[in-house]
Amino acid sequence: MKQLTYIALLMLWAGLTATAAERTILLGPKTIGAGWKDNVVIMPEQFQSVAVGDIITVYNDRAKGNAQGAFQDPKDWSGIAEEYGYFGIAGPFRMTVTEEILPKLKARGVAIAGHDYRIVKVTHTPAADIVERIVWRGPSRQMKDDWSVYADVPAAAFRELRVGDGLRFHVSRVQQGAALKLCDFTYNALDASVGGAPVGGDAFTYYVTTPATVAQLTQLKNAEGISMRVSGKGYRLDKIGIVSQVGGVDEDESGAQRCPPEYVLAPGELFRGEKAFPMDWSGNQRFTAEPFQECTAADCLVIGNTLLPDRGGDKAQLSMREQRHWQEITGAEEPLWMDLDGTDLVYPLDNAVALDNIKTRGVVITGRGFVLNKVELIHVGE
Repeated sequence: MKQLTYIALLMLWAGLTATAAERTILLGPKTIGAGWKDNVVIMPEQFQSVAVGDIITVYNDRAKGNAQGAFQDPKDWSGIAEEYGYFGIAGPFRMTVTEEILPKLKARGVAIAGHDYRIVKVTHTPAADIVERIVWRGPSRQMKDDWSVYADVPAAAFRELRVGDGLRFHVSRVQQGAALKLCDFTYNALDASVGGAPVGGDAFTYYVTTPATVAQLTQLKNAEGISMRVSGKGYRLDKIGIVSQVGGVDEDESGAQRCPPEYVLAPGELFRGEKAFPMDWSGNQRFTAEPFQECTAADCLVIGNTLLPDRGGDKAQLSMREQRHWQEITGAEEPLWMDLDGTDLVYPLDNAVALDNIKTRGVVITGRGFVLNKVELIHVGE
């Protein structure tokens, strides 16, 4: 009987450790280009086992110096929480699932957006796979609106810091528009991503991605031993912890969502791929004004599409919007919804307001019930 109980406990332990592993939920590549025009929506099915405290990580490459990331709610394309609307990136970036975020993930998923980087993969790490060691306990510092308050953190607090760890800044009394700045002991920002990063919830986590940052925090210090100064506005800093991932990685990627294949665009093509526009109106594809500078009223867009099979009897529709306020591109008060039948839609640029909008603000294609296959700019007469 004791042997059976021991075996049962071993099986339970094995089951628990098997679930506490980082698993891939999205496989790239997916290029997030300039101008906030690109995104990929991770569907709700990938988040059904996610819980409060879990971590979503976006591994990426080809990031430019000014690259930014975002976790957006597909319902309205705002940040899924205030602090995730936009932020600088330098290496992998992460989101901690909160009680506010969890129901949105389960109902609508999340859009990974931003500009000037490429998504390699996105993973989900259970909270059980994350450990935290508190390394600074105050006294608490209330950050003023004039950014004049600093909390000095000694280099000794970071002696066990490793590449891949996160510095978690526990905060309270967070006000609207709160922001955090992390500086070295000379008051210079550690990097652009934390020169005034939005703060929300009860913590802000900064992940250390390079050996140079580790060296900066552990070895470069002033005569008092200070290597970091924490500043900002609109919040109180209570304590700082180092969070580390323990456990393994689930190598099975069979259940991961795949990004649509990326293609080399032919001359005149603005988009080619397989981007789904679901029935909840959350789909959109944005284009900056740059490719339209030489357009005339004789030109047109050719929009290739195929219909989604599971539309529930509803029509597949498409609408063209200007990028600044998402208003109808022709300037009409109400959006014009064009019915789709699976054949190429030809959209002429013969409306003067539409032509001006597309050349100055770019265009957003939105709609429901179809897969966008291509967008091609045709210069008539060429």
